[in-house]
Amino acid sequence: MGLDDFKIIFDNPWSTYYPGQTVTGRVVIKINSAKKIRGINCKIKGEANTCWATDRQEQNHEGRYENESQTVTGHEEYFNMQYYLLGSANASEMELPPGEHVYPFTFSLPHSLPSSFEHDYGHIRYTVKAIIDRPWKFDQETKAAFSIVANLDLNCEGRAMEPLHQELSKTFCCLCCGSAPLRVNVTMPVRGYVPGQAMSIRVNVDNQSGVIIEVVKLILRKIVTFKANNPRICSRREKIVIAEVSKGPVEAGGTSDYEQTLDIPALPPSNLTNCGLIDLEYNLKVEAVAQGWWHRNLKGNNLVFIGTVPLANYQSSIIPPVNKIDQQKGNDYQDKLADPTYAPPSYEEAGWAVRSLRENNENFHVIGNNNHFAPRYPVYKFSS
Repeated sequence: MGLDDFKIIFDNPWSTYYPGQTVTGRVVIKINSAKKIRGINCKIKGEANTCWATDRQEQNHEGRYENESQTVTGHEEYFNMQYYLLGSANASEMELPPGEHVYPFTFSLPHSLPSSFEHDYGHIRYTVKAIIDRPWKFDQETKAAFSIVANLDLNCEGRAMEPLHQELSKTFCCLCCGSAPLRVNVTMPVRGYVPGQAMSIRVNVDNQSGVIIEVVKLILRKIVTFKANNPRICSRREKIVIAEVSKGPVEAGGTSDYEQTLDIPALPPSNLTNCGLIDLEYNLKVEAVAQGWWHRNLKGNNLVFIGTVPLANYQSSIIPPVNKIDQQKGNDYQDKLADPTYAPPSYEEAGWAVRSLRENNENFHVIGNNNHFAPRYPVYKFSS
């Protein structure tokens, strides 16, 4: 077609939006010779999909049970909009002269949308596709994804303000007799944090048992439940380690009292509200690893919350992002969801990146389908 460039550019430098906001951008087409077209079409879509293979036993015609692999899927659509930036589906042919052509687009997001989310077993994804509608020829298409962040103000989540205090205790069997107890106490001032913040965790170990504790682990985990409804209803749960710190050993009869921190990277907020296929929560796992394979470790789990607006009365000293230009752009494009005294967050990619934006039954030649994409989430920079 003589197509030198065909791309979608969002006006927001982070391509990140909140539900209810207006998304603006432009479609850029650069061609080296005149081309006949019917128009330029723009499609905007938000949806969730899940997919994985399951193993189950099925009875064959001889009455024996055999393992059978089955792919299960789920699908939800949040919105699907389409309109022509130039021409129409019924328009007569027009000639697009050589050179660069720019077509602005704009659309308003619904108010009830779940945050963007990417994983091998499912995603919540928002995309814009531009299509050059060509008579008697295959259409040319380009696609780009953008991020949605559903607000979770920790000041409105009562459980996020609660302190965490967990007392764990365990005895070990020694020659058919129970040992004195191992006790591990874990405390945190609050349960709610935002990316960029650090969890300050106090640990007290009182090891009166005769067993050496090699290490005490503190693990921040993302607990994701994926659901499918075709051809049957089922679910799977994934536990993903986000951050981990550890300290040890604690000798038999010994004690240890210390404080450790877990830095929180860019993460989707705890709530995947309005999504019926993917549930998300975070927990802090505590594990005291006992020496000797025959001893079971002492374990405990605690629910914690990752939000988009920090608690006002806890570590509220936030400093502006280093890049002043990006900070100003952020003020232009993002609603001030936090207290006005807070500097706006930057928006950083989460660790999980999608390998392809291609959908089932979609043309393999869609430009942008093989581009790297990872959703972005707000990250604050704290002064301490």
